[in-house]
Amino acid sequence: MRSPQDRIASMKLHLLGVALAAAIAPGVAAAQSKDATTAELKEQIAKMQAQLQQQQQAMQQMQQRLSELETTQQAQAAAAPTVAPAVAAAAQPVTDADIPQQEPASRIHKPPSALAGVEEPPPSGYVRLGDSGNMVKLDVVAQTDMMFDNKLMPYKDLFIPAGIPVEGQPFHDSHMQSNLSAKQSVVRMDFRRDTPYGLLKVVYKNNFFGFGGPDMDYNLQYLYGELEAKDYSILAGYYLSGFTDISVFPNTLDYEGPNSFTFKYAPQFRYTPVIWRHGEGRLTLPMTLEKPNADIALISDNQTYSKYPDVTLGLRYEAPDWHIQWSNLFRNLAVQSASSDRTRSTEAYATQLTFAAGVFGDDSVQGWVSTGKGYANFLQDITGFGLDAAFNPSLDLEATDAYAWGMGYTHAWSDAVSSSASYGYLNINPDFNVFIDQSLPDTTQYASLNVAWQFSERAMVGAEWLWGHNKTLAGDTGDAQRLQMTFRYDLNP
Repeated sequence: MRSPQDRIASMKLHLLGVALAAAIAPGVAAAQSKDATTAELKEQIAKMQAQLQQQQQAMQQMQQRLSELETTQQAQAAAAPTVAPAVAAAAQPVTDADIPQQEPASRIHKPPSALAGVEEPPPSGYVRLGDSGNMVKLDVVAQTDMMFDNKLMPYKDLFIPAGIPVEGQPFHDSHMQSNLSAKQSVVRMDFRRDTPYGLLKVVYKNNFFGFGGPDMDYNLQYLYGELEAKDYSILAGYYLSGFTDISVFPNTLDYEGPNSFTFKYAPQFRYTPVIWRHGEGRLTLPMTLEKPNADIALISDNQTYSKYPDVTLGLRYEAPDWHIQWSNLFRNLAVQSASSDRTRSTEAYATQLTFAAGVFGDDSVQGWVSTGKGYANFLQDITGFGLDAAFNPSLDLEATDAYAWGMGYTHAWSDAVSSSASYGYLNINPDFNVFIDQSLPDTTQYASLNVAWQFSERAMVGAEWLWGHNKTLAGDTGDAQRLQMTFRYDLNP
């Protein structure tokens, strides 16, 4: 079907033809017949004029119709919403300002040998999750450790002085063994979003030091949420104990680290108010309620339990170049007989002082000391040995005294090469009359020395020498050494 514009154009051509025919008609008529009368010519002219008038009227009607259609179309176009062509929105980069940090940003140099995925990551590397308001940073660490021990060690993937065979025990005089492990590989996800109350963080992390089998067993380390405001923070979930100061963990390639370090994970609720600020520094009062996990040398049909959660209360001052923390632990250790329902309990407590500081350019130093009774399950070397408490001849519980200290030092040879050394000392002192296995550790020592090279932004290679000493409650001793070589890829440090 033709449009009104096409019809008008056709009508104009037709009228032009009629006009031309009218102009030449007299000449044509004269040529055809000289006998044509004046009356006949007038009659023909009148007919042509009538036809021309009809065509003009039809053209005017069509022009009016065209004007009405154009007016209607313009009105419809004005009323319709403007639809912009779809354009893919460019992804907005996440900047440091999008992830404000309430804690003072540390200026202590992080060496290549530092454990990957342990502390909070820097703001770079986050991406937005659509228009949800959430941001996420994914980090995957692939690491392989090759280890050579001078004797057979019961814990092949970890260097634990408390497990070193002593005189009279199997494998005390065994030969060198080798092992490869990828259990230090890590998957970590950090989620962030702004809320009216502050910055909300949700953190997930796992490695592969589970206990289901010999290789690559899933092991959850972090799964917690934290609301961080200017004057306080609230944390809930599964995370390091409030008695653990991970900021002073020395830079060892060995995952276990010094024997005397207090290291424990626990489901918990933590509240940390800021009570004083000075320049770039601040003083906080961290306090936690944690799942209790009494580790007691049991006899008969007793089972362990605790009347109330573990409680930690600390005082921490932190500045960009150093920090110091005083932590206190309060516990209840109890057992109950399955047959008689008789219960026995004892109180336990511990106190600890930790510090870390940047010194001499990019060098750093770390130190810790702790003492108390009934906190063996928090000490790295003897957790799980049943040394929190033991029964005396009256079948009452007595918490085991313990004392531990250690230190670490890291020297930066350059921006990409560093060496770290560490030492740890641990001693337990149970009452002489308690029922306790005399083959368990009385004193252990640990030393490490390494060199690490960050040969690219996301790859590191290093080597470490380890030494351990174990002395049992019976007085028997044993020593062991390990050489460890490490290769690591870090996707998004």
